[in-house]
Amino acid sequence: MRIVLASLAFIAFAGPVMAQEPAQPVETTPDVLSQLYQCRDIADEAQRLACYDGAVGRVRQAQDTGNLVAIDRGQAREMDRESFGFSLPSLSRMFSGGSNNNQSASTPRFERVEEIQMEIASVTHQRNGPSTFRMTNGQTWVQIDDEVARNVRQGGSVTVRRASLSSYLMSVAAGGPAIRVRRAQ
Repeated sequence: MRIVLASLAFIAFAGPVMAQEPAQPVETTPDVLSQLYQCRDIADEAQRLACYDGAVGRVRQAQDTGNLVAIDRGQAREMDRESFGFSLPSLSRMFSGGSNNNQSASTPRFERVEEIQMEIASVTHQRNGPSTFRMTNGQTWVQIDDEVARNVRQGGSVTVRRASLSSYLMSVAAGGPAIRVRRAQ
């Protein structure tokens, strides 16, 4: 009987989710850059140069006003590392080539950070409550399971890795079971 009720509940809640339309792909090339790229197709050299001059001026203006932000893969990887554990738009989508997928086979794909290694700056254990772990890199992680946080001490080394269902597991280098955590800061 429990299985039947669980199945009915799953169907009732999953139906509306599955009926939603798939998300439309995000256009990855801003208009100001598309205008610059269109200059390449102009046959007349003088017109092409005039087009480039105007388009580069618009790109510079967009960058100066903050409407266009340029980052390279190294900066994106660092941003991904610093934001590890937060629910933010995926940086990998920015470097995937979008719906046009105009990357060549030799272009390296952006790889998400799957785990980070950190050192613990401080640990706050609360009686009958979650433990809070402050790391030397400024990140704060909070325990979300009932596991006893053994061997978690100031100066200790930990690895936080992605787990299933957008959760994270923290493993302590000194040993002990992994602790389910979420990023607080």
